[in-house]
Formats: sequence, structure tokens, C-alpha cells
Amino acid sequence: MILEKININACCRLTDRGLQTAVKRCPELRYLDMQSCHLITNLGVTEAVSRCVNLERLDVTGCPQVTCITLMDSVIAQSPSHLERIYLRYLDMTDCPHVTDEDLFIITSQCPQLLFFYLRRCPLITDLGVSYIANNCSSLRELSMSDCTSITDIGMRELAKLRDNLRYLSVAKCEKVSDDGVINIARNCSKLRYLNVRGCETVSDLGLEFLVRNCPRLRSLDIGKCDITDEGMFALSRYCPNLKKLGVKSCDGITDKGIVLVAYSCPTLQQLHVQDCCLSPDAYAMVRRYCKRAIIEHTNPGVL
Repeated sequence: MILEKININACCRLTDRGLQTAVKRCPELRYLDMQSCHLITNLGVTEAVSRCVNLERLDVTGCPQVTCITLMDSVIAQSPSHLERIYLRYLDMTDCPHVTDEDLFIITSQCPQLLFFYLRRCPLITDLGVSYIANNCSSLRELSMSDCTSITDIGMRELAKLRDNLRYLSVAKCEKVSDDGVINIARNCSKLRYLNVRGCETVSDLGLEFLVRNCPRLRSLDIGKCDITDEGMFALSRYCPNLKKLGVKSCDGITDKGIVLVAYSCPTLQQLHVQDCCLSPDAYAMVRRYCKRAIIEHTNPGVL
């Protein structure tokens, strides 16, 4: 029997030594989930990717001592071409707070075939690290860098190099991202299906309108706590009739008129997040009328 998948999620007492023993016995491993294994370090991860040459999916979420994904020096010395044998397609390093731009250079150089990359709450990453991702992982489809607060519109301009390969992007709470960053993505990534700019407070109707005009395949959009008004909702209703999920939490400029217009124009809407919005009970009733399957999340005590 060949073992291809190991899930050791939240094994808080697991050390590098235990991981090394496991990967030595499972060289055909394709899937390794080590979320919240707090004692695992780069040493253990290096052993795993070096021995399991078919590894496609690696999740080290919440492993604070892990900063880099690379091969053992002995492997590189034996065969420099082996660099291409890190076949990772999926890598999640969420809540690995010590990852730096230099680490990203190594990771992306040795894992150029990444398709899905998640780096939520990695505060040391800057636009330089983003440039390494965009230039070295040209086939990337999904990227989440939410709460990476040093990222700016310069980083967004770099990500635009991914062009139509990019389908999913989250830069939630990256407060330095503005309309310019959104416009750069929209201009170059026309097949985008998911965008989260929640908490990017300088993203306005201008960026939103450019986005929806250029990304007609958009299905999920979170613009909560952005500078959006009914004008932005009008553009959204006009250009994205197939929208499934919309988040406008704490968008003070959106009124009943804007929300009802979106509901009327997007009848297949499934989720609507309108917490802390100034909407009347009538607006909620109209949403339910036009979007039969929509789940509405709100904070209005007068609405069931």
C-alpha cells in the first residue's frame, strides 16, 4: 500500500524528528497537512520536500517557526536540475509570521509551478516579495495576501503580470492598496472571478467601475469598508449580472437604492453581507424577493 496523503493537523507535540521519520517511510506522498504543528521548523519541511519529490500540496498554516520551503543542500549539490522537482501546486503559509521577502525569493524560485499560494497574515512581506511571486510563479491562479499590511499599489502592479491566469486575489486589510492597484489588476486580469479588497479604504467607485467593466466573469466580490456608494452599485449591477457573493459591510455610502438595484440585476446572488449598512427593512424584503436563494448577513435588529 502506497500512502499519498498525511494529515497531522494540530499535532502540537510533533517535532522535526517525527516528521522526518514519517516522510522517509512515505516517499510517494502527494498531500501533507501540518496546520498548527508549532514545533515544526524549516528543517522538517526541507526534509519533506526533498524526500517526497511528488508532493503537490503542502499546508503549514500556523507553523510559526516555518519561514521557507527549500531543498536540502545535499540534494541540490547532487543534481542542480532537481530544483525543478519541487512540484508543489498548492502551498498555504497563512499565519507564518516570520516569512520575509528573501524567503519568498527562495520559495518561488524553487516552486515555480505553484498554482495556489496563501500568505495571510504574513506582516513582513512587502512589494518586493510580491514581485518575486509574480515573476517566478507565472501560472499562479489563486493568491491570498490578506493582512499583509506593507503591500501597496506597486505590488498590485506586479501581480497584474499574471494576467489571465489569475482568478482569485485577496488583499483584504492591505490598507495601502487603492483604486490604482485595483485598476491595474482589472486592466490585465480579465478572467478574475474572486476579489477581496475589504478594508482597503481608499478603493472607491472609480476602481470598482473599472473592475466590473473589465472583469465580466467576477463571481465573488468583497468591498467592505471601502469608499463605495450607490454609483458603484449601479456599475456592479450593470456589468456583473452573474455575481454570486457580495460583501459591502460598513459601506456607509450605500443606500436602499443601490442594494435593491444589485438584487434586481443579480438574481442568482447567493450571499450578501451588509453588516453595519444603513438599510431599511423594505430593502431586505426586496432583496429576498429578487434573489430567492440569497443568504443575507446583517446587523439590523428589526429584520429577521
